[in-house]
Amino acid sequence: MLTYPRHRHRRVTSLDGLWRFRFLGDTASDSVNADGLDFDDHMVVPMAFDATPAYAGRRGVAVYQTRVEVTPKADAHLEFQGVGLWCRVDVDGTPVGDNACAYTPFRCAVPPSDQAERTVTVVVDNRFDPQRAPLHEEFFDFYQYGGILRSAALHELPARWLDHVKVETLDVDAASIRVHMRLGGEPVDGAMAVGFGFDGAELQARPVEFRGGRGTVDLETPNGRPWSPESPNLHTLTVEIGEDGQRDDATVRFGLRWVEARDGQVLINGHPTKLIGYNRHEAHPQFGPASPDALILSDLQRLRDLGCNFVRGAHYPQDRRLLDLCDELGFLVWEEMLGWGQGERQFNDPVFRRHHRAGLEAMVNASINHPSVIMWGFLNEAETESPATRPIFEETVSALRGLDATRLVTYASMYPETDLHWDLVDVVSINLYPGWYGCENVDDPLALVGPSIAKVFEELDRPGSAAAGKPFLVSEIGAEAIYGWRDEHESFFSEQYQSQYLERALEEVLNNPRPTGVALWHFADARTYSGGLSLKRPRTFNNKGTLDEYRRPKQAYAAVKQLIQSFWRSCGAARVDTHVSPDRLERALNANGTGRRRRIKQRQATP
Repeated sequence: MLTYPRHRHRRVTSLDGLWRFRFLGDTASDSVNADGLDFDDHMVVPMAFDATPAYAGRRGVAVYQTRVEVTPKADAHLEFQGVGLWCRVDVDGTPVGDNACAYTPFRCAVPPSDQAERTVTVVVDNRFDPQRAPLHEEFFDFYQYGGILRSAALHELPARWLDHVKVETLDVDAASIRVHMRLGGEPVDGAMAVGFGFDGAELQARPVEFRGGRGTVDLETPNGRPWSPESPNLHTLTVEIGEDGQRDDATVRFGLRWVEARDGQVLINGHPTKLIGYNRHEAHPQFGPASPDALILSDLQRLRDLGCNFVRGAHYPQDRRLLDLCDELGFLVWEEMLGWGQGERQFNDPVFRRHHRAGLEAMVNASINHPSVIMWGFLNEAETESPATRPIFEETVSALRGLDATRLVTYASMYPETDLHWDLVDVVSINLYPGWYGCENVDDPLALVGPSIAKVFEELDRPGSAAAGKPFLVSEIGAEAIYGWRDEHESFFSEQYQSQYLERALEEVLNNPRPTGVALWHFADARTYSGGLSLKRPRTFNNKGTLDEYRRPKQAYAAVKQLIQSFWRSCGAARVDTHVSPDRLERALNANGTGRRRRIKQRQATP
């Protein structure tokens, strides 16, 4: 699903479809040689092989193979959007590259050949290995599937080609942008003519100075219109180099918008924003993380129906199809590098740090032109209360700001009182579960929800806190419910308990002027770890979804929808509208806060 054309001259061949397949199981992946291998099955690309009935839950080595036509002697590369957990790519039996993160795109050069038909083999290993795939851990609270999980394609290239084009907004009102270009192939040092065309218009050539294959130019977008959640205006820029026979081009889509954190708020184009939405996993029982186009679209339609304007891509870089649609529909996105609960053991490992840095670069490189992405995140729920984790957090924040200075930086912490690294980030994000975890001996766990959230906000803003004055975001909060279980006791795992829980959490966050927003945990139930760890997760699923894994709404859906849409109406918005004037937003929050306090007193007075 491509929502706009990426190339006009470059020959791009999709490799999606049916590949030959063989599951080898507990085999040393380094020793796999596909020559003469009996491929006894087929597998769809993209697809998680261990989500299919024949290989469900199995871990080990799997081999994919297909054939593709390439112009003889042409330069080309293979582009994979995601393969997990570890993979090696061979062309005609020769290794050309590998990758060790299931959610980051990568490329492999195809050696030129006199032959037109080429054989592409991908050796996949979905076993956990701290040296080979150090970013993946068995204890992550989401199932990690194996296979060619996202789209793949072959690109034929001229001698000099456009490796990457980045568009940076300089001035929203003036519609001015800075275009950063990186060339591949033959090196360029000096001036070169480059063609630029906006929104399908005829290209205009102008000289650009390149150094080491990199060049920049400042341009003004004709009839430029700002991008915002309520008016997601998009523009395209086509860049072209070379002449007939050696011409290359790339079209990128962008939005004119500016993001900043100021006075405890997140602002889009200078307007304060309330981020209201969900964490969303790429997950489905039949497809794993290889979501069909229709599922991605319907998920976003559900989120819009709820009144949401915000999606946190938990806990890994998202499929570009999702980001394309978020650009078009006006969602705001937190894009996050893979990580969950790691600490000193992983962070002191140079192999982990090298792969983590490479993953950050791949994430930013892939998502840089999406206006929907307003913040970068990383290393969810790491051991941020420990001084030993400080170095990797400093390195990561420095790396992200060096790669992209136009977006906010955050990470989700589970230590509201003892986190040591909040001075590094733009937005303070807290994962909170009062009334769920750690309340085994509490008579009324629901009574903990509102006061606990309020107490955390007070703690963050105390004098001397590194978080004081920064935007606060509740990055996770929720309770589990088994779809269809409605019980007179209204206790844990019932749909009634989850509905009341989310209602109280939303009342506290939406009607408090201090937090900049909330991402409920989570959109739809998702498979998680298996084995002994799953004793903590009924059905081996994280059941905190407001919808179940097949997208059937639970009782909480209606409660969440009513509260969010009432909030927007109280701010004077006819629909999901985050650009509310500061005075109107403050008045609405104060009025809502009075009503919330009245409802809480009534609830406390009820026997």
